[in-house]
Amino acid sequence: MEFTLNDEQRDLQQTLRGFVERHASGKVVRDAAERGEGFSAPVWVRLTGEMELTGLAIDPAHGGAGASFVEVGIALEELGRSLVPVPFLVTVTAAHALGGPDVDAERAAPLLERITGGCVATVSLGENSVRSTGARAGVTLNGQLDHVLDGPHAAFVIAAVEDDDGPALYGIDLAADGVVVEAQATMDQTRRQATIRLSDAPATLLTPAGDAGAAAVERAREILSVALACEAVGAAARCLEITVKYLGERVQFGRPIGSFQALKHRCADLFVALESARSTAAYASWVVDGAPQELPTVAPLSQLVCGEALLQIASESIQLHGGIGFTWEHDAHYFFKRAKSTELLSGGNRYLRRLVGQRAGII
Repeated sequence: MEFTLNDEQRDLQQTLRGFVERHASGKVVRDAAERGEGFSAPVWVRLTGEMELTGLAIDPAHGGAGASFVEVGIALEELGRSLVPVPFLVTVTAAHALGGPDVDAERAAPLLERITGGCVATVSLGENSVRSTGARAGVTLNGQLDHVLDGPHAAFVIAAVEDDDGPALYGIDLAADGVVVEAQATMDQTRRQATIRLSDAPATLLTPAGDAGAAAVERAREILSVALACEAVGAAARCLEITVKYLGERVQFGRPIGSFQALKHRCADLFVALESARSTAAYASWVVDGAPQELPTVAPLSQLVCGEALLQIASESIQLHGGIGFTWEHDAHYFFKRAKSTELLSGGNRYLRRLVGQRAGII
């Protein structure tokens, strides 16, 4: 594969970076976090209306642009650079889950069209207490979905449910009767979560239960891992840029502290970690469409490598900023909190490392 961006991809990257600088500055992120919402509605409206970003990789038959996941990865990285408080990550993950080969295309079509129209979608792909009742045409769900990313802002959720015949994906309208969405307090104020309680809530069965459903659920989890990896690279890159800039400006003993050899070595190590993560995320983005048979191994590997790089860089950033880095007024804590929340979303780095080893045939 070719890691170099082509002209169209470079234009997308530059357009998004300019958009973020103009409309999603640090003040916007801080305001959204401090209000307790973790969501900027004006930014989301611009991204989905003017730029039509949520339809980037959706088939043109449903109003999308038909791009590949490489372009989605570019968008995730650029939004991740500033921790833009919009639910783009979960919405594009839901869109890819709906476009999977094992999903009922007729039932998924209305949901895909809602996404291209700017609707917020989210996913719940972990273990839960939800169970289904009723016939295929009139199924209802009972139980609870925990830790649903951007759940307070979503219109519908794509959920993995363990039926009697095996796993399956369901679409749940969060405005329907029998659905209660409760916002949760989170460590990462730039990305909220919710608990969703279901009591005879109507739902749409999107995949057959069993092997096909299990494959669709696993693919959705893999897409989420790659999306998190791409976002982590953007956040890590921006975090390192801010740190290097500070080291060049902070003067101690009559010279910029960035000229001290010990700090140069630490920054060099962080740059190596960042570039390793960037290459891993780029390959994983290409694998989604270019070599999907590799996705079961590459997806958790990308989340592991990129998530660890972000955690390392965010931690070092706080240290290298000295006294100011530990304060609430500085933005360093937002990157650290995003790094920790990313690490925990799939069970932690130990779990990911074990999963990669099993799927690669090492353990």
